[in-house]
Amino acid sequence: MKKQDMYDIADKLTNFTNQLDNVTELMLTNINNSGISKGNELDHLYFLVDYAKQISHDLYNFSNEIIKDDAK
Repeated sequence: MKKQDMYDIADKLTNFTNQLDNVTELMLTNINNSGISKGNELDHLYFLVDYAKQISHDLYNFSNEIIKDDAK
C-alpha cells in the first residue's frame, strides 16, 4: 500500500472519530434533557453512549498506529 493511501485511511478514521464524538455528545445532551427516569432504559442509553465513546477512542488509537507504523 502506498504511503499516501495509508495517510488517507488514517485521516478518514480521524474524521470518523470526530463525527462519532459529536454524536455521543449529542446523545448525552438529549439523554440529560429527556424525561426518562432512572432505570433500565436510562442505563441502556448510557451504556450505548459509553460504547460509542470506546469505539471512537479505539478508532483514534488505530489511526495513530497506522501513522506511527508507517513512520518506522
